[in-house]
Amino acid sequence: MKKSIIKSAKTKDAAIELALDEIGKSKDEVEIEILEEESSGFLGLIGNKDAVVRVSYEEDIKEALSNLEREIESTKSFGTENTETEDFETNNDKEVIEETVEIKEDEKETLETDIEEKDQEIEVIEDKKEVVDYGRAKQQSDIDKFYESKELLENILKAMHFENVSVIGNLEDNIIKLEAKVDEKDTGISIGKGGVTLDAIELIVRKAVDSRRNNVRLNIDINNYKKRRDEKIIDLAADTARKVAKSKKSWNLRYMNSYERRLAHEEISKHKNVSSHSEGVEPRRYVVVDYIEE
Repeated sequence: MKKSIIKSAKTKDAAIELALDEIGKSKDEVEIEILEEESSGFLGLIGNKDAVVRVSYEEDIKEALSNLEREIESTKSFGTENTETEDFETNNDKEVIEETVEIKEDEKETLETDIEEKDQEIEVIEDKKEVVDYGRAKQQSDIDKFYESKELLENILKAMHFENVSVIGNLEDNIIKLEAKVDEKDTGISIGKGGVTLDAIELIVRKAVDSRRNNVRLNIDINNYKKRRDEKIIDLAADTARKVAKSKKSWNLRYMNSYERRLAHEEISKHKNVSSHSEGVEPRRYVVVDYIEE
């Protein structure tokens, strides 16, 4: 029967050694699967990411069955020797010996059935255990990425010589949300024209913690810039939808990035007699609001 365990350590070799020590096996006796590679960090500002491995091996659970088979053979031999030596030729004696062997055979079949059922139960338990263990490892990895992202963002802002830097945030539905605060006089520099500096900082942090590998999204805001921008886009989309519904004429919004366009489409979809689509080529792509009859 195949069993497996999951271990994590600073390196994949160290994780493999931990698993081999626990099960008392050598590398030649097991199958090794690397679930997650270790990481050496980024720019020396964050720590390493542990490696996660799964080691599978065969466990012998047939020993009890082998012992029973040897006992049955011994019983058969015992019956034969007594018959030859002491001349047990009566029908009653033969029936006793045959009945004993039949009972042992029934016990063997029953034990075989029990072992097969236990094998199936253990395999189900092991499968569930692997899912739970990997799920916990994934959850812990997401938590680690949150703290790594928070620490890296703080260090980047301090390295840019911004004053009064603080970062708060949370991990919700696989989304790492970080809200940074800097001195008000540094707001424009930290965000950049059209948010280009903020977008660059977010890209650096995302690449450093390799968030997309674990399907974790990252959203960074500085001094509530994105929150205010989102509110303006939603208000603009709502006003335009009302104008189009009243005038029955199409209207184009300003150039927007993909995130801003998505916000606009979502808001416009809430209004009657209007629809929206995107036109143009990046970075000059925009939302068109059209009038539609009910």
